[in-house]
Amino acid sequence: MTDGDVVAETPRVRLRRLHLDDADDVAAMVADPEQMRYYPRPKTSAEVDDWLAWNLALYADHGFGTWCLETVPDGAFAGYCGLRPLLLDGGREVEVAWHVTKARWNQGLATEAAALAMAVGFEQVALSRLVAIIHPDNAPSRRVAEKLGMAEERTLTHDGEPTVVYAA
Repeated sequence: MTDGDVVAETPRVRLRRLHLDDADDVAAMVADPEQMRYYPRPKTSAEVDDWLAWNLALYADHGFGTWCLETVPDGAFAGYCGLRPLLLDGGREVEVAWHVTKARWNQGLATEAAALAMAVGFEQVALSRLVAIIHPDNAPSRRVAEKLGMAEERTLTHDGEPTVVYAA
């Protein structure tokens, strides 16, 4: 990791640019059916490789993307969190997204990391709006969105899945 990789940090969490060598950590998390219960299905290693390549391109094209979520001070992988452009119901949006590995659930890391990502979006990228798209049954992520001050805006079907849109 270089200093240029760190996007934002608190005493407990760090957001840094993803690297290709993060693939194994991400793949282990998204291959687990329990951790992917609110997604259509677990992801394969090939899908993770494609997702990582897409994020590296987002950094170059937009200056933001999904970042690796690490705990401070040990630098341990705790998931991912960040900003991604999204076509939602025919309109262009930027989503704040988070996914914390189950070993770190219920520690407040998702809320803290997502708050950092939102601050980057509003203060550094100068976005005027962010959304979060959440499966209606995903009560923990809905609580995170509410703690972040996001308001439930509407429900829709996105990529064939029921979705609640929160906005700030």
